[in-house]
Amino acid sequence: MEKEYILIAEQGLHARPATNFVRFISSLPYSVYLIYKDFVADAKSIMAIMSIGLSKDSVFKIRIESENPDHLKQVDQYLKENHLV
Repeated sequence: MEKEYILIAEQGLHARPATNFVRFISSLPYSVYLIYKDFVADAKSIMAIMSIGLSKDSVFKIRIESENPDHLKQVDQYLKENHLV
């Protein structure tokens, strides 16, 4: 399953929000990927997330390896609660 988002955070996905995002994603029992342009990053890897360099208004996708729609809702809720999307 995957969903497309637009990053609304003024500073983009810089060090602190990227670290918090990776911590949250790492706590999930399924694989999560962040897709930006042609790059697919393991969302549990801070190095992969930081190397993408998402800035404000970047369009990206989150892909999860799960068929449970509640799992995608968990990620969606995190992004919204933390004012990333």
